Amino acid sequence: MNVVLNTEEVHGVLALVTSHVIDNAGLSPKAIEAIRGWRRERDSGTHGLDDFTETLNLAIGNYIDERTTRMLRKRGKIRVSASTERRS
Repeated sequence: MNVVLNTEEVHGVLALVTSHVIDNAGLSPKAIEAIRGWRRERDSGTHGLDDFTETLNLAIGNYIDERTTRMLRKRGKIRVSASTERRS
């Protein structure tokens, strides 16, 4: 399974998550301002958002890959992928 988010989708996720944290985590005003500053650095159209989009897509892909069982067929045999064998 491949999941690739574009920058608008990542910006939406970023805004939703940071807003939820700011509104519900009971943070200090200084911490809230730090989160808002971090979010501003990743606003629409910035290089920060482009870099964050790439990082998030890699993280999502790695997460899915680590938890996905792949069946490999090799000369009439079916076996589980190497990544799954390591977890067993």
